[in-house]
Amino acid sequence: MNISPETLDILRNFSSINSGLTVKEGNELKTVSAMKNIFARAVVSENFDFNAEKVTVSEGDNSVQYFYADPQMVISPQKDITMPQAEVTFDLDEGVLDQLLKASSVLSLPDMVLSSDGTTVVLTVKDKKNSTSNVFSKTVAQGNGSTYEMFLRMENIKLIPGDYTVFVSSQGIGQFTNRKQSVEYFIALEPDSTYNES
Repeated sequence: MNISPETLDILRNFSSINSGLTVKEGNELKTVSAMKNIFARAVVSENFDFNAEKVTVSEGDNSVQYFYADPQMVISPQKDITMPQAEVTFDLDEGVLDQLLKASSVLSLPDMVLSSDGTTVVLTVKDKKNSTSNVFSKTVAQGNGSTYEMFLRMENIKLIPGDYTVFVSSQGIGQFTNRKQSVEYFIALEPDSTYNES
């Protein structure tokens, strides 16, 4: 079986979430982080079928043999995520996502904050524990009258590059759905997140 470059990118990305990946027969890939605060799911063009005890992956003159592990030894999703009703929805373009990730890396900012004063929705990277930390902000949408401050850890933003539609629920979860590929991520919000309905 040949694996497309898009599927290889997804597999690489999923390995950054969890180094152990359980691949089941079919064309859906899923992974979950060890802390179970990141869940990712993708539908790929390949149909995986398993008949042996190992898989050989080749590229050019290089090849590697992976022997299958006992599935009980790998942290894998036991059930799908059901996204609760989202109070906040916005589009996150690849350029904006890239700016946020770079600012977080260059300025050593561990937190992403989705906030609204009721009129505008802003994504900010900062250190929420340090009131004098550097801050990078980007307005991403118009507000709906509600005020909120929802926190995500930057270390959990492990998305493949692309444009996303983001759904955020006050029940503590955000869903990032890629608009060009069939891949989505569910990321837990930090417990100190707040949402005040208008």
